Amino acid sequence: MRGWGRLPPPLLIGLRWMGKGDIRLIVLETLKTGPKRGYEVIKSIREMFGGWYTPSPGAVYPTLQWLEDEGLVESETSSDGKRIYRITETGLKFLSEKEEQLAEFREKCRRATSVEGLELLDAAKRLGIAVIHAYIQYPRERFSEVTKILDEARRRILRLGEEGLD
Repeated sequence: MRGWGRLPPPLLIGLRWMGKGDIRLIVLETLKTGPKRGYEVIKSIREMFGGWYTPSPGAVYPTLQWLEDEGLVESETSSDGKRIYRITETGLKFLSEKEEQLAEFREKCRRATSVEGLELLDAAKRLGIAVIHAYIQYPRERFSEVTKILDEARRRILRLGEEGLD
């Protein structure tokens, strides 16, 4: 799924909502419930995020390989030729040692999928649609005005965060 059903990668990177090692932890977390094929790991992560984030196969499969290389998961080939991954005892121990990091990540996910978080994302979606409308419909001479409005809105939003830190 593309667009607002899934945040685009540059936005995710800019927000830094995923910290170093988070993808490893959430892949391991999905395997705690039992063995899975790669696409089942992706589906489980999508469900974990209430559907608003789906990791790409290009993120999940190399992570599974890395986890296997580290001995945190093991795989076997099923009768239909697909690889099935399961967490190892070492992987369970690793996951329990990272419980604090995982708890912080779960809190980010909870906030992002809360009613307030989804309302905020919906407002951002409406703004994005307005910007696209301006780009398509407005004469080029108006683009700098729209850019100034967006830059001012961005600055005001970021200032709100700074005020909250006082």
